[in-house]
Amino acid sequence: MNIVLINPPHTAIGSRVPDDHLPPLGLLAIGGPLIDSGHQVRLVDAEFGPMPLGTLVDEASRGDPDFILIGHSGSTSAHPTALKIAEMIKARAPGVIVIYGGVFPTYHWRD
Repeated sequence: MNIVLINPPHTAIGSRVPDDHLPPLGLLAIGGPLIDSGHQVRLVDAEFGPMPLGTLVDEASRGDPDFILIGHSGSTSAHPTALKIAEMIKARAPGVIVIYGGVFPTYHWRD
C-alpha cells in the first residue's frame, strides 16, 4: 500500500518551539514497521518550514496514496488545523482514507 504520514504545521499561538525542530518520533515509529512490511511510506513534515496548508495537501496527495495519516501530538489549539488538513485532503482526493491519530485525537475522540 501507498501510505503518507503527515506531521502538520503547528499554527496555533504558543505551540511552536522557537529555535528547534523536533522530529515526529511517533510517525517515525509507525513508518518503520510499515516499511519493513513492504509498504511504500512517505513522511510529509509540514512543521519543518512550516509548510503552507495548500502545499501540504499537494505534497500529501502526490502519488495517489491509499492512506494518509495525520499525526497530531500537539495541543488542543492545533486541533482545528489538523481537521482543516483532513477536509482539504478529502476535497482533493475523496477516495483516500484519512486517519487522524495521536495524543489529542486519542483522548478527545468525541471532538
